[in-house]
Amino acid sequence: MDELIRFLQQYESGVYFLAGGVGLIYLWRLLSAWEEYRKAVFGIEREIARRKILSALTIMGLMVLMVFAEFVLVSFVVPSYLEKPVFQTPTLNLLETPQVSLTTPQPSTPTPSNLIMTVAPSQEGCIEGQIEWVSPRPGDELEKTVELKGTVNVPNLGFFKYEYASVNSEDWVTIAADNRPKVNALIGYWDVSQIVPGDYRLRLVVTDNQNNVFPACVIQVRVINSP
Repeated sequence: MDELIRFLQQYESGVYFLAGGVGLIYLWRLLSAWEEYRKAVFGIEREIARRKILSALTIMGLMVLMVFAEFVLVSFVVPSYLEKPVFQTPTLNLLETPQVSLTTPQPSTPTPSNLIMTVAPSQEGCIEGQIEWVSPRPGDELEKTVELKGTVNVPNLGFFKYEYASVNSEDWVTIAADNRPKVNALIGYWDVSQIVPGDYRLRLVVTDNQNNVFPACVIQVRVINSP
């Protein structure tokens, strides 16, 4: 089942092209059969033309259903069906360079046995140039409708979704999903006008076409909704 869904997702444009081509062929046959029906003199000729008309209408209807089903599958079913649980595991912050300081031993103090490492916690799991937020930035204050910009550009992209949750909750709410690569581009919009003001986490969850989930790219923002 997974292979079939990924096939229909990967060849979405081909399905539309095929359905459109078949539809045009049978539209021409429908018009020809209608012309035969109008010119028919004998009853048997009218019956044959009528059957051709019904056959053409049936095939055209099937093509319309195929296009509709493909659109619904790729736009709504695929993001939820291919979704796998994202396990919360420690991730290395690739956007920040760890600052390591070595304490020089002084005569009056003992020599430290460990290194002191500080990593800025502004973003989690983001990969520069592949999965990252451009706007908003960590700590931004948001209100009304917000433009979400970023980069989703990984090899063999399957689809991605963007979600939000309160800082004290793991109940993630999906805003929307897409399957097209983005490079410093508009990903979508987030209407925060009806959200209770407070601190929230905003994340990108990316899956490749083999159903492998990348570490989620998470930033923290604040919703203010000032009057």
